[in-house]
Amino acid sequence: MRQPKQRAPRRKPPDSSQKQRRHDRLAETAAELERIREETQARITLAEEDRDSAIEQAGTRVRAADDARDQALAQAAQADQRAATAEARADAARAETTRAREDAARELEQLRADAERERDEILARLNDTASRLAEVTGAHAAELEQLRTDTARERDELRDALESRAQVLEESRGELRARAERAERDLDAARAELARPRQ
Repeated sequence: MRQPKQRAPRRKPPDSSQKQRRHDRLAETAAELERIREETQARITLAEEDRDSAIEQAGTRVRAADDARDQALAQAAQADQRAATAEARADAARAETTRAREDAARELEQLRADAERERDEILARLNDTASRLAEVTGAHAAELEQLRTDTARERDELRDALESRAQVLEESRGELRARAERAERDLDAARAELARPRQ
C-alpha cells in the first residue's frame, strides 16, 4: 500500500510592520493554503484508491475462501480428517477476510481524521492571519485619526495665535496713531507758542 506523501515543514512568515511585507506575507499564506489544499486532496484521492484496492483484494480473498471451503466440504465426504482440515482452512480464510476489511476501514478512518485535522490547522492559520491583518489595519486607522486630530488642533492653535498677533498689531497701530496725533498737536502748540513773542 502506498504511503501518503509527507508534508514539508512550513516556514513561519516573518513579523514586519511594513506594508509591502504584510502584502507579501498574505500572498505567501494564500499560496501555502492552495498547496495544502492540493496536498490534502491528493491524500484523500490516494486513500480512496487504497480503500478500493483493499476492498477488491478482500473480495478476491472472500471468493478464494469460498472456493476453498467448497473444496474442503467436497473432500470431507471422503475423509473426516480431510474435512476437518478444510473447515479450518475456511475459518482461517474468513478470519483473514475480516482482518483485511477491518484494516482497510481503520486506515480509511485514519486518513479521514488526518485530513480533518489538517483542515482545522489551515483554518486556524487563516483565522490568525486575518486577526493580525485586522490588528494592523486598526492600528493604522487609529494612527491616521490621531494625526488628523493633531493637525486640526495645530491648525486651530495657529489660527488663534495669528488672530491674537493681528489683534496686538492692531492695538499697537492704534496706539502709535494716537501718539502721533498727540505729538502733532504738541508740535502745533509749540509752534504757536513760539510765534506769539514775535507778534
